[in-house]
Amino acid sequence: MKTIRKSAMATTLCLLAPALVFHARAQQLKTAKEIMDFSDAKTAGYKTWSADYSQTASTPNGQMTVSGQMIHKQPGKMWVHLDMPVMGQQGQMTMFLGGDGILWQIMDVGLEHQIIKIDVNKVTSNAAAQTGLSVDPLAKMDPSKQWEVGRQIFNFTVTESQKLDSQPMYVMDGSWKLAALTNQQMAKAVALIGRSRVFIGQNDGFPHRFEQFDKSKTNLVAAMEFKNVKFNLDVPDSTFVYRPPADAQVMDMTPMLEMQLQPSKTVGQPPPAAGPPAARPAPVPK
Repeated sequence: MKTIRKSAMATTLCLLAPALVFHARAQQLKTAKEIMDFSDAKTAGYKTWSADYSQTASTPNGQMTVSGQMIHKQPGKMWVHLDMPVMGQQGQMTMFLGGDGILWQIMDVGLEHQIIKIDVNKVTSNAAAQTGLSVDPLAKMDPSKQWEVGRQIFNFTVTESQKLDSQPMYVMDGSWKLAALTNQQMAKAVALIGRSRVFIGQNDGFPHRFEQFDKSKTNLVAAMEFKNVKFNLDVPDSTFVYRPPADAQVMDMTPMLEMQLQPSKTVGQPPPAAGPPAARPAPVPK
């Protein structure tokens, strides 16, 4: 049970931590600012989006893979289903985030079933206060606002365009700004990651892939990709609503996550992820 909680917490931190979602322009743009400005304008028109999601990461125990699907609806609604490794078993996590800012996680690993509750507004507000980043707590749910985070912590440079999923992509490399390098709350990320890369669709302005490299800036240590992306579908608000059974045991992980986000006195490595999974996609709710 403790390992399940740790896996849930690690996944939640990954999703809730100031993340980078990047966007782009149909014409060949030359500078990072042009790409970012176009991205803001383009993605502002996406009221909903859905995608197949995959994430890989190198861990001391080998390669970790997480796969699933997600649906976002503005403002601040999210549904996610993930197939993920926990204790050498195939685990599943389904998340619901409604307009009230309460995130529900339903974890199933073997015979274990757990319901977890997190006050996203409280956790992310405290995280923003700790890092000194002035970010709307739920801005990460809005692709048009994601650059607000990226501009504060990364210097971006445009590199050679590539093709991904039959669409030309702008490719940008990000290096840490001094403000991030000297920020105690970001010390773990800075100690592990030397360079980030993002692939932005030149047609849809959406971030289709993110990559992170180690301190040598050459070895890929993590990648996150969105495929089969669909925009502005009619998604009912009920998709994002979850109500636990009246007799269910609910664990409130808000205090634990707040403690995890407290500044540490020493720079360390992030906690190791679980062993390799056997991914199996789940259907997107109608």
